[in-house]
Amino acid sequence: TGTDAIPFSSLPTLLSNDNLPVDPRTIESIRATLSLYSLAIDGKNFAALSRLFAPNAVANYSAPLNVLTPLSTIQATLEASLKPVTTQHSFGTQLIDVLSHDTAFSVTYYTATHFGRGEFEGKTATAFGQYQDVWKKQTDGGWRITHRNLVYMGALVGDLEIFTYVG
Repeated sequence: TGTDAIPFSSLPTLLSNDNLPVDPRTIESIRATLSLYSLAIDGKNFAALSRLFAPNAVANYSAPLNVLTPLSTIQATLEASLKPVTTQHSFGTQLIDVLSHDTAFSVTYYTATHFGRGEFEGKTATAFGQYQDVWKKQTDGGWRITHRNLVYMGALVGDLEIFTYVG
């Protein structure tokens, strides 16, 4: 639940062995909520992140964004950092582990392609990584992220100058 990422080599062995009976609707609810992230970010609807993150969420987006909290700071920082570009976020490998009736953990691999604008049109920068998320069931029955660690799998690939566009 902290801001330290879980090492890649530890992830396969951290899964719950409790065989907790889990309603498949719980896993699908978390998966559907997580899918809103790509739609919100790529659509530049940062207010919609309130459907994904708890109001007091802590998100470690790694350098250069680092640790962000609460939700309003997450929204404002992501909006400002992505203003120079358009994006496409795609999810790949995903595991959702329901730990209790109101707590879950997920790991989701992502590819985030950032497209240059203006004089940088036609140039891209792509990030490869994973989101390590801790989920808490809310009083309204929905699930929200309380802690997120963004872990890069490698260096960004492409032209980082696209982030300097001021349009």
